[in-house]
Amino acid sequence: MRSVAVTNAKGGVAKSTTAINLAAALVDLDQRVLLIDADPSGNAALGFFPRGTPPVGLADALLKGQRLEDVAVATAYEGLDIVTPGDRLSICSDQMGSAQGLGQGREFRIRRLLKGLAGYDVVIVDTSPVLTPLNVAILYAVADILIPIDPCVAALAGVRTLEELVRTVSEFRLEFTDAGALTINGVLITRADRTLVSKQIEAEVRNYFGSLVYPRAVPASVKFREAYARGIPLIYYDRFSAGAEAYRAAATAYLAGQDQPALATSTPVDNDEPDIEDDSSLREAS
Repeated sequence: MRSVAVTNAKGGVAKSTTAINLAAALVDLDQRVLLIDADPSGNAALGFFPRGTPPVGLADALLKGQRLEDVAVATAYEGLDIVTPGDRLSICSDQMGSAQGLGQGREFRIRRLLKGLAGYDVVIVDTSPVLTPLNVAILYAVADILIPIDPCVAALAGVRTLEELVRTVSEFRLEFTDAGALTINGVLITRADRTLVSKQIEAEVRNYFGSLVYPRAVPASVKFREAYARGIPLIYYDRFSAGAEAYRAAATAYLAGQDQPALATSTPVDNDEPDIEDDSSLREAS
């Protein structure tokens, strides 16, 4: 079983959209997938249950010792199940950062849940953009990470923060577990458009990460918002759209990916330019 966290320290990069559509695309490739929504806001879960997500979820597995299989719910798509955040996930994250609540070994709770899981080919964990104790516990648990990057001027700012965390977590994983180093499986350009800024930043990201960047970028499209509002992955909502094809290509690249170096080794890109506002009309649900 493979496990991957879709994560970035910067918000608004189509992280949940990537988790939703990568999961759907992997199912189309005959993979049985479990999507775990580990963001208390529940954006990934709302992408399947737009009228409200089931109240029992990851929080119950962490606080009550339930198995992930016990809290997983089937989606409308055969082969794709989801674990929603549950009503108390924010409490879990707070308790992971203290000596109270979850007790000893709390940083390894997610790891133990995944080790006891069976019946799936791929587990995808959608994280929150904030570097919480819960997110650190997720990085202890998964085999690798996938980084979605929105090509805005500040695109690499959050990535550099995430890289430092990957280094630290990798050192602890090697010292205290048998999990091995945490690796970056791939980098996916999201919300790409035809503007000069977008093209320039995409080129910088590709230069920075090299072969880790998946060949096909995901284009910006209002279709993502339409699909999300209806609780349907774009993969099924508009099968022949450019966005759906890009996520199918990402799923293929993920399955084909071998173990990658834990960190990019390219020379960092100078990013002293001021941030700019993005066109919100082109934003899909994050």
